[in-house]
Amino acid sequence: MFNARFLAHSLCVSTLGLSLAACGGDPKPAATSPTAESAPAAAAETPEASPKAKAADAPTDKVKVVEGKAPGNDDRYALSVVPPSDAAAGQESEVVVRVVPKKPWHMNLDFPTSLKVAPPEGVALANAHLKKGDASTLDDNACEFSVKFTPAQAGEQAFTGQFKFAVCKDEACSPVTEDVAFKVAVK
Repeated sequence: MFNARFLAHSLCVSTLGLSLAACGGDPKPAATSPTAESAPAAAAETPEASPKAKAADAPTDKVKVVEGKAPGNDDRYALSVVPPSDAAAGQESEVVVRVVPKKPWHMNLDFPTSLKVAPPEGVALANAHLKKGDASTLDDNACEFSVKFTPAQAGEQAFTGQFKFAVCKDEACSPVTEDVAFKVAVK
């Protein structure tokens, strides 16, 4: 009797966890499109239905997640890094990291946009983890972060980082995690 109750309780808890995950209980956005294994059973039962018919039957309260192309070759957005023209040892300079969505895409202003930067040895950053509130520009048309740094010595300085943002269009949103790498010539 005890084992049967325990088993029934375990199944109920497992089912509840799966239901929460299926209904968006996980607050993190999905990075990829659903796979055939994760597609709803109803879609699997009607393979003859066209993709347009499936999209028309889909609930309107859900947002489709779209995969993108390889970094640097994306038709959803353009990413650019603008280094300073006159960085000097011992003086604060800034690099601008910018993403501009391509039409019909726009920036998702509700996404927890961030830029983490790892400086080379001997370079101090004013802020290594810039968040949405630190953006110098964040609107439908662009997101821009100014990365302020102070190099201790002259020479080429190589930075790396990770830029997280999302772009959307009417029927879909696409979260993006873009690795960034740039070099700054310091006099």
